[in-house]
Amino acid sequence: MAAEIEILGIDDLRSLSGIKWNKFPSDVLAAWVADMDVRPPPCVNRALAELVDRADFGYNRRASELLADTFARWQLESHGWSPPTEEVRVFCDVLQAIDVALWLHTDPGDGIILLTPIYPPFIRAVDGAGRRIIDVPLDPDGWRLDPARLRAAVDGDTRAVLLCSPHNPTGRVFDRDELTAIAEVANEHDLLVVSDEVWADLVHPGATHVPLASIGDEVAARTVTVSSASKAFNLAGLRCAVAHVGHAGVAARLDALPGHLLGAVGTPGAEAAIAAWTDGRDWLAALRRHLTARRDQLARRLATELPRVGFDSPEATYLAWLDFRELGLGDDPSARLLDLARVALGSGPDFGPRGNGFGRLNFATSEDLLDDMLDRLVSAINA
Repeated sequence: MAAEIEILGIDDLRSLSGIKWNKFPSDVLAAWVADMDVRPPPCVNRALAELVDRADFGYNRRASELLADTFARWQLESHGWSPPTEEVRVFCDVLQAIDVALWLHTDPGDGIILLTPIYPPFIRAVDGAGRRIIDVPLDPDGWRLDPARLRAAVDGDTRAVLLCSPHNPTGRVFDRDELTAIAEVANEHDLLVVSDEVWADLVHPGATHVPLASIGDEVAARTVTVSSASKAFNLAGLRCAVAHVGHAGVAARLDALPGHLLGAVGTPGAEAAIAAWTDGRDWLAALRRHLTARRDQLARRLATELPRVGFDSPEATYLAWLDFRELGLGDDPSARLLDLARVALGSGPDFGPRGNGFGRLNFATSEDLLDDMLDRLVSAINA
């Protein structure tokens, strides 16, 4: 029997304690933060229930020690990349791994390349550490990387590239030529690359995710690839991530840190990730079919009812990067549409100055709820 996903109704969603459906008043439909309106896969629920039934809450290294092998096997089967397990480290969070890698390799004032617009915590990671953002904008006509623009941006103080692949918020899946260009620039200028590939398992038909470290041995040896089961399996609150630390200098500095400085992954998070990466493949295939259907539903309705809203159909993720600039809704359309339509979108300016006039819509919900959101937006914009 084919795996099925369970999509939550609005009453169930509002009963949860997560931030997505509790940040705004009850008359607001939530499409802002990147959580899905689906229950995690049954294999994860079973693993956690069995953990509770056993009352298995003592000191426990078993689950976290299994993560490296489980992650490496998942990567090989899903993306054709086999990261050496001895180079895999476990973290509490994707952003923790990113912050640690940048902190260990760079100094205040060093330049870090961002491909903009970009996920807001990337901006905060660079600014908050006293490093300098080197802004390399993606081409707004399709959100492709311009290799010449990337190469021209590198200066004498550039030390790293912080990459989101697939890309948030645009949903681009960088092709092999674009990734090769990043690898060549990093190799030529001795740059660390921190590649957040947490969206790799949510790619739509017609696109293929290529792990940056699989491009070649030289770039693999200067890359930290960060991943988690959190996005694909809706497990963000369980706080478990992994990183393949191919960069020997970062690995050595990481291993030299005091043993408890970074904390440790809890058993529930590790068990959930192992269950998802071991037994969740059929469920994930069903989820991807649902997300592609919702993406196409959104595209059809925008084309017929809101043709002045710019939209490039994402190749990955469940996020739509919407261009409202023709509508005169200001730099932050999400603020106006929250008031006018009672729909909460992600704020475009949070993704950097190149997000002005944009908003991000999360379409990982039910067909009916997505229609309700779009009905409200259409009515408000066309009023």
